[in-house]
Amino acid sequence: MEPIMCPFCGGTNLFQEDDYSLQMDFEYWTVHHWECLDCTQSFDKIEILPASNTFEEINESTIH
Repeated sequence: MEPIMCPFCGGTNLFQEDDYSLQMDFEYWTVHHWECLDCTQSFDKIEILPASNTFEEINESTIH
């Protein structure tokens, strides 16, 4: 889930800071923190998955 460029300046010199995860209702959120070493701005990318761990339920939720 690595970004290809900074959303502020378009730079590609990125540093990944610590991630954290949490479960909210029926979703599992992973927040990835990034810092651009070109412009020093920080930004996040959030990955949201169903809280279920079974492949069938994850696959079914993405198809329908």
